[in-house]
Amino acid sequence: MAILLKVQWVDQAGTPAQFEPHARITHIGGVSGKLSWKHSQSQAIESIENNLFAYYVEKNSQAMKLNVASTADGKKFLIANGGNEQPLLSLPAFPPAAPPPA
Repeated sequence: MAILLKVQWVDQAGTPAQFEPHARITHIGGVSGKLSWKHSQSQAIESIENNLFAYYVEKNSQAMKLNVASTADGKKFLIANGGNEQPLLSLPAFPPAAPPPA
């Protein structure tokens, strides 16, 4: 059974004009208990396909599961269930890393 993780942050590459929406996402991440996590898009895709992790985002208090989709040329990317909108792109960027304790 896959471990369920809530996606709270997204790292994106470039600007909207430079890349298709699915190509802008480089990493997803969040906090689960006391553990912060960050997975590249390719790691997340592999984890979904191998049933290691399942991911979701919340939009308007509704959970939207992330799935793997493919472009016409076969490139895999993450997409949220529940419509044409890509809620991943509206998530904030990763917060800066906290400095190590003194």
